[in-house]
Amino acid sequence: MIRINPAHDPAVLADAFKASRRMQVRDFFVPADAERIHDVLSTATPWWLVYNVGSKVEQLPPEYLATLSQAQLNQMLHGIQERARTQYQFLYQFYPMVSTYFTPTAKPAPILAAYEFLNSPASLDFFRTLTGRPDIKWADAQATLYRSGNFLKSHSDLDEGGHRVAAYVLNFTKLWERDWGGYLQFFDEQHDIEQAYRPIFNALNIFGVPQDHSVGMVSSFCYGLRYSITGWLRSDAPPGSFGRVAG
Repeated sequence: MIRINPAHDPAVLADAFKASRRMQVRDFFVPADAERIHDVLSTATPWWLVYNVGSKVEQLPPEYLATLSQAQLNQMLHGIQERARTQYQFLYQFYPMVSTYFTPTAKPAPILAAYEFLNSPASLDFFRTLTGRPDIKWADAQATLYRSGNFLKSHSDLDEGGHRVAAYVLNFTKLWERDWGGYLQFFDEQHDIEQAYRPIFNALNIFGVPQDHSVGMVSSFCYGLRYSITGWLRSDAPPGSFGRVAG
């Protein structure tokens, strides 16, 4: 069972959310449940590598990554760095929750229980109230892991169909130092950082779409691991029904 901290009233949070269409809610889950999710992310989640080449997204499973030589990895990373000089670019580890969940033949990882929780009627009602958007129908999601050298350049999350109502980040990062980078950063019209959230264990970051934001590069001297579950609350129909994973 996963439980939102009962101290959080979504109607009260909604008043704070209206001002800037963004907020951070600390101690979001019941503490023991947040600990269990962290344990699943850190010990029982198979991490893929994801990056982009222009508009094409490359998703490399761990089995494929294990076959690459160091020279091949270096060449791939060099290309990412070169493109990042002039183009939109990202690089981090992830677990594809949506595609795995809705593929009947795929073996589900334990973290998919958290995905079902996000799409339970009670959770969706909580987010509808918080955002003031009764049209939210489901949440997509991916588990993410940022380590030294990973980043996500600035973008707005605006999608062609306009179905992304709000973006969310559920943080499961422990003992993150302020000089390590990896902050969720929001920009004003002059491209200055208007606000930034440090990765904090058991905190929800949520913001309306579109908003210009990025995840700053994790520093070369960082030895920590930035775990999260992130995605969008959406107004279109989900790709299937929920109820595949027990617990």
